[in-house]
Amino acid sequence: MSRDAFARGDFPLLARTVNGRPLVYLDNAATLPMPRLVLDELCAFRSNSYANIHRGVHTLSEESSRRYDEARRTAAEFIGGNEPELVFTSGTTDSLNKAAAMLAPRLDERSNVVITAMEHHSNILVWRSLARRTGCDLRVAPVDGAGALDTGAFRALVDESTKIVAFTQLSNVTGIANDCALLSGIAHERSDAVVVVDGAQGVVHLPTDVSALGCDMYAFSGHKLGAPTGIGGLWVRGPLLETLEPASFGGGTVWEVTSDRAVLSDDVERFEAGTPPIDGAVGLASAMRYWRAHDLDACRLRERRLIDRLEAGLANIEGAQVLGRAPERTGCLSFSVDVASPFDWAKLLDGLGVAVRSGHHCAQPYLEALGCAGAVRASVAPFTSKDDIDRLLEALAKASLVLKGGGVRGRARNRRGHPGRPA
Repeated sequence: MSRDAFARGDFPLLARTVNGRPLVYLDNAATLPMPRLVLDELCAFRSNSYANIHRGVHTLSEESSRRYDEARRTAAEFIGGNEPELVFTSGTTDSLNKAAAMLAPRLDERSNVVITAMEHHSNILVWRSLARRTGCDLRVAPVDGAGALDTGAFRALVDESTKIVAFTQLSNVTGIANDCALLSGIAHERSDAVVVVDGAQGVVHLPTDVSALGCDMYAFSGHKLGAPTGIGGLWVRGPLLETLEPASFGGGTVWEVTSDRAVLSDDVERFEAGTPPIDGAVGLASAMRYWRAHDLDACRLRERRLIDRLEAGLANIEGAQVLGRAPERTGCLSFSVDVASPFDWAKLLDGLGVAVRSGHHCAQPYLEALGCAGAVRASVAPFTSKDDIDRLLEALAKASLVLKGGGVRGRARNRRGHPGRPA
């Protein structure tokens, strides 16, 4: 039966105590804990069927191959795509790097790539590198004063020389979503560009059907959905996929190799060189089935209401400033409080059992556009409760008293010792 929330008991991690207090986990935009169902299925697979795929005729290899192929079908269906269009990767960053490498031959010094100021570093650096190597122009569409994409400026940047357009589905900083169908429509109307969507956050918090989004490529990660790390996907529209050359080569990508030639595989596996993340794919499929057992529209509505509750509560915290303004946001919310650095806040909150993120969230250009060097980010999941939000607000009030009283000496640092490095 579908449910409108994930049961906290399904997630062993949430039973932990931190610093003597029940854990309030609000760092889901970084990584969502694995459900027990996924943990159990991974353990069973690794214990009973763990073997390489498509390379043997023995029982274990055939079992693993079947599970891997089933996982591809499950993942493709989860985002509204077709099985032959889904390339397994190690995550969103790997997907974007593969996309850039495969699209590089389309670029030269007369062409341009359009991205936005809202992007995660992963969706900036790959295109910046490509621009340096090919001589093409990299254009960045700005955001408005509210932190939303300036659609008019975006439209003006796309022209007949635009070969790639890349943008995020949902910001990992402000929780502001882009109208992907609108942006894809603009790109395709004004150019023959390939539209690439970073779905790292959107696949979790927004209804995602790649056909409805209008994109040509869609990148996502498994660990944002409660799957293991090291697994993700790059969906590529079928007709486009047929025109692309693999970004890497090796075992599994070819039908035949002779002393002077090679015949590439004619299916999607030509883009997956070497032994793939087999157990990761099994875990991804398990996580996606867990999500599908719930009423996701109801879950997402509930998440938006939790973010609204947090934003309303922050209005009562002296000196708190929420990043971005939107009539509706989801997934996460970032804020700063002028009495101390985000790192001090995060460390004090951790002492009270509340896990949040602090830093620039791998989106420094976006934070710069918002007039902020760093922020605290709280991100929700379908298991997040009103009590979690209220405990965060209570902890902020307590931490504020400590900070105003001078109880923190120096700036909290991440394990590398750099106060400005957390991503």
